[in-house]
Amino acid sequence: MRQLLQTLAAPLAEGVSPGGPFVYVTAIHSTAGLTRSMAGITLISREMGFEREAETLYSGDAQSATFHALHRDKSTSLAVEVCPPRQTVSIAVAGDDDSTTYQLFLEADHRLFGRC
Repeated sequence: MRQLLQTLAAPLAEGVSPGGPFVYVTAIHSTAGLTRSMAGITLISREMGFEREAETLYSGDAQSATFHALHRDKSTSLAVEVCPPRQTVSIAVAGDDDSTTYQLFLEADHRLFGRC
């Protein structure tokens, strides 16, 4: 989770408003494989507008990965960590506008995890 938040916050560190950044995070249990998960995350993220400076970072043992990207129009970033050994997928959305950040977080949560 620490890597997820560090990956997310770095691109927003410059030019953040005095009240921000705002960060929303959640995680779920998942037994999906790494390759399939990362492919779906990349596709959904791009559809949502998270396509600038997109990057996937794999752990040293290649057993987990973190995808992160900046939104094309808004000062918001998304990070998604997939960890099959722990059977978790975590998402975080950060931005300098609370309302926009929260709405994008809700959309990412719904599109990546479905309605719970």
